Amino acid sequence: MMLTRDNTSKFVQAGAVKVHYHEAGTGPVLLCIHGGAPGAFGWGNFGRNLEALSRHFRTLIVDLPGYGKSGKPQIEGPRTSFYARTFRDMLEALGIANAHVMGLATGGSVALKMAIDYPELIDRLVVISAPGGLSLFQPMPPRPDTHNYYAGEGPSMERMRANLERLVYDPTILTDEVIRERYEASIEPEFMNQAPEGHGGKPGQTLEPLWQDLHKIQAETLVIWGRNNQTINYDNALFMLTRIPRARVHIHGNCGLWVPYEKMEEFNSNVTGFLSVDLTARPAQ
Repeated sequence: MMLTRDNTSKFVQAGAVKVHYHEAGTGPVLLCIHGGAPGAFGWGNFGRNLEALSRHFRTLIVDLPGYGKSGKPQIEGPRTSFYARTFRDMLEALGIANAHVMGLATGGSVALKMAIDYPELIDRLVVISAPGGLSLFQPMPPRPDTHNYYAGEGPSMERMRANLERLVYDPTILTDEVIRERYEASIEPEFMNQAPEGHGGKPGQTLEPLWQDLHKIQAETLVIWGRNNQTINYDNALFMLTRIPRARVHIHGNCGLWVPYEKMEEFNSNVTGFLSVDLTARPAQ
């Protein structure tokens, strides 16, 4: 059966938050956490990877609280900690003792926070284009001006196209379907009024200084970046490599922030290999 947005859709009560997610496959659990931006949601970031990943893993693609079909709670304090607690509660509610956790951008920060605060839950960690490190060689490049998306004339397909073009190296790979999917999510009334990247949100609450605690992460970690990421320079990946004890880094040339989409086949293979290989095996002498 073809995996679709509808036939993989599920809900679970995770503490005080009703979390929407997509599920497919069997085997070790892989929790996938999307990034934050106007109209972002789990299927939009990772839905195109689900078929390949679900051949090897029980793959759960979540909507962050405030996004997609998940609940839209009022969040006090740093959102990264709130999200990490929510997904801890989600795993407990589903009877999952531990999981591989993979996050993109803001979702990568949440994955890092889970590995710092709840190490017993994490098997292996995949972090993609995520805040949480520091720039080693140069100042951070300017962030895309996504928080003005709702200002002035308001949302439009043209504005959404411009936002998404900043996330990839080659904008011609962005289909009208992808742009419309994200645009329609960005104009959902609840998202616009409540989500952190909606016009009523508080984007300044997103980040915590995770770089100070990266050395505490004990999970085997794969850090993935695009060399042409306009939002967070790839030397942040090298900083994570110096701080996370059991880390390795894969940097794609001619690639922006949205690696799972722009380098889909290589990304799927890379992640599957990392999560499946016996990292303790030694070569024969």
